Amino acid sequence: MKNLKVRLVVLGIPLLLLAWFFRPFFHDFIMSLYISPLQILFFGLLIVGIYFLMKKVGKLHFVRTGIGAFSIQPVKNISSKSTILYSTLFILILFITILGLSFESEIRYYLAAKQIDFTNRETIPEMESIRLTPKPVAARYAQDTFQSPQETLGDSQIVLENGKLVRVFPRIPDGALLYFINKLSGFVTVDVNTLERKVSISDQQFKYSDGIGITDNIYFQLIKKKYFVTYSSEPIYLKDDSGKWQTIVPYISYKNFPFRVPYWGGVMVVHSDGSIEDMSPEQAAKVSYMKGNRIYPKELTNYYTESYAYKNGLINKWFLHKNETEIVSLEGDETIIHASTKEGFKQIVVAEPFGRSYGIYKIFIIDATTGAREIIEYNQSSQLTGPIAAADYIRKSFPTYNWNNFTLSEPRPMNIRGDLYWLLSVIPSDSAGIATTVLLDAKTNKVNEVKTEEELKLFVAGQPVEVRAETANATTKDSNAEINTKIDQIINDLNSLKKSLELTPTPNN
Repeated sequence: MKNLKVRLVVLGIPLLLLAWFFRPFFHDFIMSLYISPLQILFFGLLIVGIYFLMKKVGKLHFVRTGIGAFSIQPVKNISSKSTILYSTLFILILFITILGLSFESEIRYYLAAKQIDFTNRETIPEMESIRLTPKPVAARYAQDTFQSPQETLGDSQIVLENGKLVRVFPRIPDGALLYFINKLSGFVTVDVNTLERKVSISDQQFKYSDGIGITDNIYFQLIKKKYFVTYSSEPIYLKDDSGKWQTIVPYISYKNFPFRVPYWGGVMVVHSDGSIEDMSPEQAAKVSYMKGNRIYPKELTNYYTESYAYKNGLINKWFLHKNETEIVSLEGDETIIHASTKEGFKQIVVAEPFGRSYGIYKIFIIDATTGAREIIEYNQSSQLTGPIAAADYIRKSFPTYNWNNFTLSEPRPMNIRGDLYWLLSVIPSDSAGIATTVLLDAKTNKVNEVKTEEELKLFVAGQPVEVRAETANATTKDSNAEINTKIDQIINDLNSLKKSLELTPTPNN
Protein backbone atom coordinates (compact mmCIF):
# COMPACT_ATOMS: atom_id res chain seq x y z
CA MET A 1 0.00 0.00 0.00
CA LYS A 2 2.83 2.37 0.90
CA ASN A 3 4.59 1.70 -2.41
CA LEU A 4 1.33 2.37 -4.23
CA LYS A 5 0.99 5.78 -2.56
CA VAL A 6 4.55 6.68 -3.44
CA ARG A 7 3.97 5.71 -7.05
CA LEU A 8 0.80 7.80 -7.19
CA VAL A 9 2.64 10.84 -5.82
CA VAL A 10 5.58 10.39 -8.19
CA LEU A 11 3.23 10.03 -11.15
CA GLY A 12 0.74 12.66 -9.99
CA ILE A 13 3.14 15.57 -9.50
CA PRO A 14 4.38 15.62 -13.14
CA LEU A 15 0.81 15.27 -14.38
CA LEU A 16 -0.33 18.21 -12.25
CA LEU A 17 2.59 20.32 -13.46
CA LEU A 18 1.78 19.40 -17.05
CA ALA A 19 -1.89 20.24 -16.56
CA TRP A 20 -0.90 23.56 -14.98
CA PHE A 21 1.33 24.47 -17.92
CA PHE A 22 -1.35 23.61 -20.46
CA ARG A 23 -4.20 25.13 -18.43
CA PRO A 24 -5.07 27.55 -21.29
CA PHE A 25 -6.42 24.54 -23.22
CA PHE A 26 -9.03 23.98 -20.50
CA HIS A 27 -9.96 27.66 -20.21
CA ASP A 28 -13.16 27.54 -22.29
CA PHE A 29 -14.53 24.59 -20.30
CA ILE A 30 -13.55 26.04 -16.91
CA MET A 31 -15.01 29.44 -17.84
CA SER A 32 -18.29 27.87 -18.93
CA LEU A 33 -18.62 26.47 -15.39
CA TYR A 34 -17.42 29.71 -13.81
CA ILE A 35 -19.93 31.80 -15.76
CA SER A 36 -22.71 29.27 -15.16
CA PRO A 37 -22.41 27.83 -11.61
CA LEU A 38 -25.75 26.08 -12.12
CA GLN A 39 -23.92 23.59 -14.31
CA ILE A 40 -21.73 22.64 -11.37
CA LEU A 41 -24.83 22.27 -9.20
CA PHE A 42 -26.51 20.14 -11.84
CA PHE A 43 -23.59 17.73 -12.23
CA GLY A 44 -23.12 17.67 -8.45
CA LEU A 45 -26.76 16.73 -7.95
CA LEU A 46 -26.45 13.95 -10.50
CA ILE A 47 -23.45 12.49 -8.68
CA VAL A 48 -25.18 12.78 -5.28
CA GLY A 49 -28.35 11.28 -6.70
CA ILE A 50 -26.53 8.28 -8.15
CA TYR A 51 -24.64 7.77 -4.88
CA PHE A 52 -27.87 8.10 -2.86
CA LEU A 53 -29.66 5.62 -5.09
CA MET A 54 -26.87 3.06 -4.89
CA LYS A 55 -26.61 3.44 -1.13
CA LYS A 56 -30.33 3.12 -0.52
CA VAL A 57 -31.06 0.47 -3.09
CA GLY A 58 -27.98 -1.64 -2.48
CA LYS A 59 -27.30 -4.63 -4.68
CA LEU A 60 -29.94 -5.94 -7.10
CA HIS A 61 -30.93 -9.57 -7.39
CA PHE A 62 -33.20 -11.69 -9.57
CA VAL A 63 -36.52 -12.86 -8.18
CA ARG A 64 -38.53 -15.62 -9.87
CA THR A 65 -42.04 -14.39 -10.57
CA GLY A 66 -43.27 -17.38 -12.52
CA ILE A 67 -42.19 -20.18 -14.74
CA GLY A 68 -39.34 -18.81 -16.84
CA ALA A 69 -40.00 -15.25 -15.60
CA PHE A 70 -37.76 -13.08 -13.40
CA SER A 71 -37.78 -9.52 -12.07
CA ILE A 72 -34.94 -7.36 -10.72
CA GLN A 73 -35.48 -6.14 -7.17
CA PRO A 74 -33.26 -4.30 -4.64
CA VAL A 75 -31.93 -6.07 -1.64
CA LYS A 76 -32.84 -3.12 0.61
CA ASN A 77 -36.26 -1.65 1.18
CA ILE A 78 -36.57 1.82 -0.37
CA SER A 79 -40.19 2.50 0.58
CA SER A 80 -39.43 4.16 3.94
CA LYS A 81 -40.83 7.67 4.57
CA SER A 82 -37.38 9.21 4.94
CA THR A 83 -36.25 7.75 1.63
CA ILE A 84 -39.36 9.04 -0.13
CA LEU A 85 -38.90 12.48 1.46
CA TYR A 86 -35.24 12.72 0.43
CA SER A 87 -36.05 11.49 -3.06
CA THR A 88 -38.83 14.08 -3.48
CA LEU A 89 -36.56 16.86 -2.23
CA PHE A 90 -33.78 15.74 -4.54
CA ILE A 91 -36.09 15.66 -7.58
CA LEU A 92 -37.46 19.10 -6.70
CA ILE A 93 -33.98 20.66 -6.44
CA LEU A 94 -32.92 18.93 -9.65
CA PHE A 95 -36.03 20.25 -11.43
CA ILE A 96 -35.39 23.83 -10.24
CA THR A 97 -31.76 23.57 -11.38
CA ILE A 98 -32.77 22.32 -14.82
CA LEU A 99 -35.35 25.13 -15.05
CA GLY A 100 -32.69 27.69 -14.11
CA LEU A 101 -30.31 26.31 -16.74
CA SER A 102 -33.05 26.44 -19.39
CA PHE A 103 -33.69 30.15 -18.83
CA GLU A 104 -30.23 31.14 -17.64
CA SER A 105 -29.35 33.22 -20.69
CA GLU A 106 -32.59 35.21 -20.52
CA ILE A 107 -32.26 35.75 -16.76
CA ARG A 108 -28.72 37.06 -17.21
CA TYR A 109 -29.94 39.46 -19.92
CA TYR A 110 -32.71 40.65 -17.59
CA LEU A 111 -30.29 41.22 -14.69
CA ALA A 112 -27.90 43.10 -16.98
CA ALA A 113 -30.75 45.32 -18.23
CA LYS A 114 -31.69 46.16 -14.65
CA GLN A 115 -28.13 46.86 -13.54
CA ILE A 116 -26.85 48.78 -16.58
CA ASP A 117 -27.97 52.40 -16.89
CA PHE A 118 -27.97 54.59 -19.99
CA THR A 119 -27.86 58.39 -19.84
CA ASN A 120 -30.43 60.04 -22.11
CA ARG A 121 -29.37 62.43 -24.83
CA GLU A 122 -31.20 64.14 -27.69
CA THR A 123 -29.04 63.86 -30.82
CA ILE A 124 -26.20 61.93 -32.41
CA PRO A 125 -22.82 63.56 -31.66
CA GLU A 126 -21.34 65.43 -34.61
CA MET A 127 -18.69 63.58 -36.57
CA GLU A 128 -15.08 64.69 -36.24
CA SER A 129 -13.76 62.39 -38.93
CA ILE A 130 -16.33 60.90 -41.32
CA ARG A 131 -16.01 57.20 -42.08
CA LEU A 132 -16.31 56.84 -45.87
CA THR A 133 -14.74 53.50 -46.86
CA PRO A 134 -16.78 50.43 -45.80
CA LYS A 135 -15.06 47.39 -44.34
CA PRO A 136 -15.45 45.11 -47.44
CA VAL A 137 -13.87 47.76 -49.67
CA ALA A 138 -11.05 48.42 -47.19
CA ALA A 139 -10.35 44.67 -47.08
CA ARG A 140 -10.23 44.56 -50.89
CA TYR A 141 -7.86 47.55 -51.01
CA ALA A 142 -5.57 45.88 -48.47
CA GLN A 143 -5.56 42.52 -50.28
CA ASP A 144 -4.93 44.06 -53.71
CA THR A 145 -1.95 46.03 -52.38
CA PHE A 146 -0.38 43.35 -50.19
CA GLN A 147 2.27 41.06 -51.69
CA SER A 148 3.63 38.24 -49.52
CA PRO A 149 3.55 34.52 -50.37
CA GLN A 150 4.00 33.53 -46.72
CA GLU A 151 1.43 35.81 -45.10
CA THR A 152 -2.25 36.54 -45.14
CA LEU A 153 -4.28 39.38 -43.67
CA GLY A 154 -6.25 38.81 -40.50
CA ASP A 155 -9.52 40.46 -39.54
CA SER A 156 -9.28 44.23 -39.30
CA GLN A 157 -10.22 46.63 -36.51
CA ILE A 158 -11.01 50.29 -36.95
CA VAL A 159 -8.98 52.69 -34.76
CA LEU A 160 -7.72 56.26 -34.69
CA GLU A 161 -4.24 57.01 -36.00
CA ASN A 162 -3.06 60.62 -35.97
CA GLY A 163 -6.64 61.79 -35.80
CA LYS A 164 -7.75 59.69 -38.79
CA LEU A 165 -9.88 56.57 -38.89
CA VAL A 166 -7.93 53.60 -40.24
CA ARG A 167 -8.52 49.89 -40.54
CA VAL A 168 -5.60 47.83 -39.29
CA PHE A 169 -5.01 44.40 -40.85
CA PRO A 170 -2.45 42.16 -39.07
CA ARG A 171 -0.07 40.25 -41.34
CA ILE A 172 -0.21 36.70 -40.00
CA PRO A 173 1.47 33.48 -41.26
CA ASP A 174 -0.33 31.68 -44.07
CA GLY A 175 -0.08 27.89 -44.03
CA ALA A 176 -0.18 24.99 -41.58
CA LEU A 177 3.60 24.84 -41.03
CA LEU A 178 4.14 28.61 -41.01
CA TYR A 179 1.40 28.89 -38.37
CA PHE A 180 3.78 27.17 -35.92
CA ILE A 181 7.12 28.69 -36.91
CA ASN A 182 6.45 32.27 -38.11
CA LYS A 183 5.36 35.40 -36.23
CA LEU A 184 3.13 38.40 -36.77
CA SER A 185 5.47 40.60 -38.80
CA GLY A 186 3.55 43.83 -39.30
CA PHE A 187 0.36 45.49 -40.48
CA VAL A 188 -1.47 46.85 -43.48
CA THR A 189 -3.51 49.98 -42.73
CA VAL A 190 -6.23 51.47 -44.91
CA ASP A 191 -7.39 55.05 -44.48
CA VAL A 192 -11.21 54.97 -44.24
CA ASN A 193 -11.56 58.77 -43.98
CA THR A 194 -11.43 59.09 -47.74
CA LEU A 195 -13.13 57.77 -50.86
CA GLU A 196 -9.70 57.22 -52.40
CA ARG A 197 -7.52 54.16 -51.90
CA LYS A 198 -4.84 54.97 -49.33
CA VAL A 199 -2.92 51.95 -48.06
CA SER A 200 0.29 51.71 -46.06
CA ILE A 201 2.38 48.70 -44.99
CA SER A 202 4.54 48.59 -41.86
CA ASP A 203 6.97 46.02 -40.45
CA GLN A 204 7.19 45.05 -36.79
CA GLN A 205 7.59 41.53 -35.44
CA PHE A 206 5.72 40.39 -32.33
CA LYS A 207 6.83 37.60 -30.03
CA TYR A 208 3.20 36.80 -29.15
CA SER A 209 0.21 37.48 -31.36
CA ASP A 210 -3.09 36.22 -32.63
CA GLY A 211 -3.07 33.86 -35.61
CA ILE A 212 0.00 31.84 -34.62
CA GLY A 213 0.51 28.71 -32.52
CA ILE A 214 0.78 27.26 -30.03
CA THR A 215 2.45 28.68 -26.95
CA ASP A 216 3.31 31.88 -28.87
CA ASN A 217 -0.37 32.56 -29.41
CA ILE A 218 -1.41 35.68 -27.57
CA TYR A 219 -4.36 34.03 -25.85
CA PHE A 220 -2.21 31.19 -24.53
CA GLN A 221 -0.06 33.76 -22.77
CA LEU A 222 -2.91 35.99 -21.61
CA ILE A 223 -4.83 33.10 -20.04
CA LYS A 224 -1.70 32.13 -18.11
CA LYS A 225 -1.48 35.67 -16.76
CA LYS A 226 -5.15 36.06 -15.75
CA TYR A 227 -7.44 33.05 -15.87
CA PHE A 228 -11.02 33.72 -14.78
CA VAL A 229 -11.88 36.35 -17.37
CA THR A 230 -13.08 36.33 -20.98
CA TYR A 231 -10.76 38.00 -23.47
CA SER A 232 -12.07 39.91 -26.47
CA SER A 233 -11.82 37.82 -29.61
CA GLU A 234 -10.64 40.86 -31.57
CA PRO A 235 -7.25 42.29 -30.54
CA ILE A 236 -6.89 46.03 -31.10
CA TYR A 237 -3.65 47.38 -32.59
CA LEU A 238 -2.59 50.92 -31.65
CA LYS A 239 0.54 52.97 -32.22
CA ASP A 240 2.16 54.40 -29.09
CA ASP A 241 3.81 57.80 -28.85
CA SER A 242 7.07 56.45 -30.29
CA GLY A 243 5.34 55.04 -33.35
CA LYS A 244 5.54 51.38 -32.25
CA TRP A 245 2.53 49.11 -32.49
CA GLN A 246 1.02 47.71 -29.31
CA THR A 247 -1.60 44.96 -29.00
CA ILE A 248 -4.55 45.85 -26.78
CA VAL A 249 -6.83 43.02 -25.63
CA PRO A 250 -9.82 44.09 -23.48
CA TYR A 251 -11.17 41.49 -21.08
CA ILE A 252 -14.50 40.88 -19.36
CA SER A 253 -15.05 39.93 -15.72
CA TYR A 254 -18.25 38.70 -14.03
CA LYS A 255 -20.29 39.52 -10.94
CA ASN A 256 -23.38 38.15 -9.13
CA PHE A 257 -24.26 34.57 -8.25
CA PRO A 258 -25.54 32.21 -9.57
CA PHE A 259 -26.52 34.23 -12.67
CA ARG A 260 -23.34 36.07 -13.56
CA VAL A 261 -23.46 39.43 -15.35
CA PRO A 262 -20.44 40.57 -17.42
CA TYR A 263 -18.64 43.86 -16.90
CA TRP A 264 -15.46 45.46 -18.20
CA GLY A 265 -12.54 44.15 -16.19
CA GLY A 266 -9.65 45.91 -17.92
CA VAL A 267 -7.18 45.59 -20.80
CA MET A 268 -4.00 43.66 -21.41
CA VAL A 269 -1.25 45.49 -23.27
CA VAL A 270 1.03 43.07 -25.12
CA HIS A 271 4.29 44.61 -26.29
CA SER A 272 6.24 43.30 -29.27
CA ASP A 273 8.97 41.89 -26.98
CA GLY A 274 6.39 39.67 -25.25
CA SER A 275 5.98 41.66 -22.03
CA ILE A 276 2.37 42.02 -20.85
CA GLU A 277 0.78 44.76 -18.76
CA ASP A 278 -2.56 44.41 -16.97
CA MET A 279 -4.43 47.73 -16.68
CA SER A 280 -7.76 48.67 -15.20
CA PRO A 281 -10.17 50.63 -17.44
CA GLU A 282 -9.33 53.82 -15.54
CA GLN A 283 -5.57 53.29 -15.93
CA ALA A 284 -5.85 52.49 -19.64
CA ALA A 285 -7.96 55.59 -20.36
CA LYS A 286 -5.12 57.78 -19.03
CA VAL A 287 -2.42 56.31 -21.28
CA SER A 288 -1.69 58.89 -23.97
CA TYR A 289 -2.08 56.67 -27.04
CA MET A 290 -5.19 54.95 -25.64
CA LYS A 291 -6.89 58.14 -24.50
CA GLY A 292 -9.68 58.94 -26.94
CA ASN A 293 -9.07 55.71 -28.86
CA ARG A 294 -10.75 52.35 -28.98
CA ILE A 295 -10.12 50.03 -26.02
CA TYR A 296 -13.64 49.01 -24.93
CA PRO A 297 -14.65 45.40 -25.76
CA LYS A 298 -17.27 45.29 -28.48
CA GLU A 299 -18.62 42.06 -26.97
CA LEU A 300 -19.89 44.09 -24.01
CA THR A 301 -21.48 46.68 -26.28
CA ASN A 302 -23.33 43.90 -28.08
CA TYR A 303 -24.37 42.28 -24.79
CA TYR A 304 -25.62 45.44 -23.09
CA THR A 305 -27.56 46.69 -26.12
CA GLU A 306 -29.16 43.28 -26.68
CA SER A 307 -30.08 43.01 -23.00
CA TYR A 308 -32.05 46.27 -23.21
CA ALA A 309 -34.91 44.29 -24.79
CA TYR A 310 -35.35 42.55 -21.40
CA LYS A 311 -35.69 45.79 -19.42
CA ASN A 312 -39.43 45.34 -18.79
CA GLY A 313 -39.11 41.73 -17.67
CA LEU A 314 -39.13 38.25 -19.13
CA ILE A 315 -42.91 38.00 -19.57
CA ASN A 316 -42.89 41.22 -21.56
CA LYS A 317 -39.95 39.96 -23.67
CA TRP A 318 -41.62 36.65 -24.44
CA PHE A 319 -45.24 37.69 -24.92
CA LEU A 320 -46.15 41.40 -24.58
CA HIS A 321 -43.21 43.15 -26.36
CA LYS A 322 -43.95 46.56 -24.84
CA ASN A 323 -41.08 48.99 -25.56
CA GLU A 324 -39.02 46.05 -26.81
CA THR A 325 -36.00 46.84 -28.96
CA GLU A 326 -34.48 44.86 -31.82
CA ILE A 327 -30.87 45.49 -32.85
CA VAL A 328 -30.62 45.85 -36.63
CA SER A 329 -28.01 46.10 -39.36
CA LEU A 330 -27.87 45.42 -43.07
CA GLU A 331 -26.99 41.88 -44.13
CA GLY A 332 -23.24 41.37 -43.97
CA ASP A 333 -22.62 44.46 -41.83
CA GLU A 334 -21.53 44.61 -38.21
CA THR A 335 -24.11 45.78 -35.69
CA ILE A 336 -21.62 48.24 -34.16
CA ILE A 337 -20.58 51.37 -36.04
CA HIS A 338 -17.31 52.87 -34.76
CA ALA A 339 -17.33 56.63 -35.22
CA SER A 340 -14.93 59.46 -34.48
CA THR A 341 -17.02 62.31 -33.05
CA LYS A 342 -16.36 65.71 -31.50
CA GLU A 343 -17.19 64.05 -28.17
CA GLY A 344 -14.70 61.20 -28.57
CA PHE A 345 -14.53 57.77 -30.20
CA LYS A 346 -17.95 56.10 -30.02
CA GLN A 347 -19.56 52.71 -30.64
CA ILE A 348 -23.04 53.25 -32.09
CA VAL A 349 -25.77 50.60 -32.19
CA VAL A 350 -29.17 51.14 -33.80
CA ALA A 351 -32.42 49.52 -32.64
CA GLU A 352 -35.84 49.38 -34.28
CA PRO A 353 -39.07 48.34 -32.54
CA PHE A 354 -39.54 44.60 -32.20
CA GLY A 355 -41.43 42.99 -35.06
CA ARG A 356 -42.26 44.36 -38.48
CA SER A 357 -41.71 48.04 -37.70
CA TYR A 358 -38.86 49.78 -39.49
CA GLY A 359 -38.81 53.22 -37.90
CA ILE A 360 -35.88 54.25 -35.77
CA TYR A 361 -36.60 53.50 -32.10
CA LYS A 362 -33.41 53.75 -30.02
CA ILE A 363 -29.79 54.59 -30.72
CA PHE A 364 -27.21 53.37 -28.20
CA ILE A 365 -23.94 55.28 -27.93
CA ILE A 366 -21.05 53.71 -25.99
CA ASP A 367 -17.80 55.58 -25.43
CA ALA A 368 -15.09 53.37 -26.95
CA THR A 369 -12.53 54.60 -24.40
CA THR A 370 -14.38 54.84 -21.09
CA GLY A 371 -17.43 52.64 -21.69
CA ALA A 372 -19.83 55.46 -20.74
CA ARG A 373 -23.32 54.58 -21.97
CA GLU A 374 -25.87 56.93 -23.59
CA ILE A 375 -29.18 56.41 -25.36
CA ILE A 376 -31.37 58.40 -27.72
CA GLU A 377 -35.04 57.45 -27.42
CA TYR A 378 -37.39 58.41 -30.22
CA ASN A 379 -41.15 58.66 -29.77
CA GLN A 380 -43.91 58.06 -32.29
CA SER A 381 -44.04 61.73 -33.31
CA SER A 382 -40.43 61.65 -34.54
CA GLN A 383 -41.40 59.51 -37.57
CA LEU A 384 -37.82 58.75 -38.51
CA THR A 385 -36.88 56.00 -40.96
CA GLY A 386 -34.54 53.26 -39.74
CA PRO A 387 -31.56 51.85 -41.67
CA ILE A 388 -33.39 48.83 -43.13
CA ALA A 389 -36.14 50.95 -44.71
CA ALA A 390 -33.55 53.59 -45.69
CA ALA A 391 -31.80 50.99 -47.84
CA ASP A 392 -35.11 50.27 -49.63
CA TYR A 393 -35.68 53.96 -50.43
CA ILE A 394 -32.15 54.28 -51.76
CA ARG A 395 -32.56 51.26 -54.05
CA LYS A 396 -35.76 52.78 -55.39
CA SER A 397 -33.96 56.06 -56.12
CA PHE A 398 -31.31 54.25 -58.16
CA PRO A 399 -33.36 52.15 -60.61
CA THR A 400 -30.52 51.96 -63.15
CA TYR A 401 -28.40 49.89 -60.74
CA ASN A 402 -28.57 46.13 -60.98
CA TRP A 403 -28.91 45.32 -57.29
CA ASN A 404 -27.87 41.74 -57.91
CA ASN A 405 -24.42 43.11 -58.66
CA PHE A 406 -24.36 45.98 -56.16
CA THR A 407 -25.09 46.25 -52.47
CA LEU A 408 -25.57 48.91 -49.81
CA SER A 409 -23.08 48.89 -46.99
CA GLU A 410 -22.73 50.31 -43.47
CA PRO A 411 -25.61 52.66 -42.62
CA ARG A 412 -23.86 55.36 -40.54
CA PRO A 413 -26.11 57.73 -38.56
CA MET A 414 -25.08 61.37 -38.92
CA ASN A 415 -26.19 64.56 -37.23
CA ILE A 416 -26.39 67.15 -40.01
CA ARG A 417 -27.67 70.53 -38.89
CA GLY A 418 -29.67 68.87 -36.13
CA ASP A 419 -31.35 66.30 -38.40
CA LEU A 420 -30.72 62.55 -38.57
CA TYR A 421 -29.28 61.25 -41.84
CA TRP A 422 -28.15 57.80 -42.92
CA LEU A 423 -24.86 57.70 -44.81
CA LEU A 424 -24.54 54.57 -46.97
CA SER A 425 -22.08 53.36 -49.58
CA VAL A 426 -23.07 51.67 -52.82
CA ILE A 427 -20.43 49.07 -53.59
CA PRO A 428 -20.13 46.32 -56.23
CA SER A 429 -20.51 42.73 -55.10
CA ASP A 430 -16.75 42.16 -55.52
CA SER A 431 -16.05 45.20 -53.24
CA ALA A 432 -13.71 46.68 -55.85
CA GLY A 433 -14.22 50.29 -54.85
CA ILE A 434 -17.16 52.56 -54.05
CA ALA A 435 -19.71 53.20 -56.80
CA THR A 436 -21.25 56.16 -55.03
CA THR A 437 -22.13 57.52 -51.59
CA VAL A 438 -25.64 58.55 -50.56
CA LEU A 439 -27.29 60.39 -47.69
CA LEU A 440 -30.91 59.76 -46.77
CA ASP A 441 -32.86 62.23 -44.66
CA ALA A 442 -34.51 60.02 -42.02
CA LYS A 443 -37.37 62.53 -41.69
CA THR A 444 -38.30 63.09 -45.36
CA ASN A 445 -36.70 59.98 -46.99
CA LYS A 446 -35.07 62.33 -49.49
CA VAL A 447 -32.01 60.71 -51.07
CA ASN A 448 -28.92 62.76 -51.86
CA GLU A 449 -25.92 61.52 -53.80
CA VAL A 450 -22.42 62.79 -53.04
CA LYS A 451 -19.79 61.75 -55.55
CA THR A 452 -16.78 63.41 -53.96
CA GLU A 453 -15.52 64.22 -50.49
CA GLU A 454 -15.87 67.91 -51.30
CA GLU A 455 -19.56 67.47 -52.08
CA LEU A 456 -20.04 65.67 -48.77
CA LYS A 457 -18.35 68.48 -46.86
CA LEU A 458 -20.55 71.02 -48.66
CA PHE A 459 -23.68 69.04 -47.87
CA VAL A 460 -22.78 68.73 -44.18
CA ALA A 461 -22.11 72.49 -44.14
CA GLY A 462 -25.54 73.18 -45.64
CA GLN A 463 -24.60 73.65 -49.31
CA PRO A 464 -26.89 72.02 -51.93
CA VAL A 465 -25.60 69.03 -53.90
CA GLU A 466 -27.07 66.84 -56.60
CA VAL A 467 -30.23 65.11 -55.41
CA ARG A 468 -30.36 61.66 -56.90
CA ALA A 469 -34.03 61.21 -56.07
CA GLU A 470 -34.93 64.07 -58.43
CA THR A 471 -32.55 63.14 -61.22
CA ALA A 472 -33.01 59.38 -61.18
CA ASN A 473 -36.37 59.43 -62.95
CA ALA A 474 -35.10 61.80 -65.60
CA THR A 475 -32.05 59.62 -66.05
CA THR A 476 -34.28 56.57 -66.33
CA LYS A 477 -36.50 58.28 -68.92
CA ASP A 478 -33.52 59.36 -70.98
CA SER A 479 -32.07 55.89 -70.72
CA ASN A 480 -35.37 54.27 -71.72
CA ALA A 481 -35.80 56.62 -74.67
CA GLU A 482 -32.33 55.80 -75.88
CA ILE A 483 -32.98 52.08 -75.53
CA ASN A 484 -36.31 52.37 -77.40
CA THR A 485 -34.61 54.27 -80.22
CA LYS A 486 -32.02 51.54 -80.57
CA ILE A 487 -34.69 48.83 -80.55
CA ASP A 488 -36.64 50.64 -83.29
CA GLN A 489 -33.46 50.96 -85.35
CA ILE A 490 -32.75 47.23 -84.99
CA ILE A 491 -36.34 46.37 -86.03
CA ASN A 492 -36.08 48.61 -89.10
CA ASP A 493 -32.76 47.01 -90.07
CA LEU A 494 -34.28 43.52 -89.72
CA ASN A 495 -37.28 44.49 -91.84
CA SER A 496 -34.99 45.88 -94.54
CA LEU A 497 -32.93 42.71 -94.48
CA LYS A 498 -36.08 40.60 -94.77
CA LYS A 499 -37.31 42.53 -97.82
CA SER A 500 -33.94 42.26 -99.51
CA LEU A 501 -33.95 38.49 -98.99
CA GLU A 502 -37.45 38.18 -100.43
CA LEU A 503 -36.44 40.10 -103.61
CA THR A 504 -33.32 37.99 -104.13
CA PRO A 505 -34.01 35.12 -106.68
CA THR A 506 -33.48 31.59 -105.38
CA PRO A 507 -30.76 29.71 -107.37
CA ASN A 508 -31.76 26.50 -109.17
CA ASN A 509 -30.29 23.23 -108.01
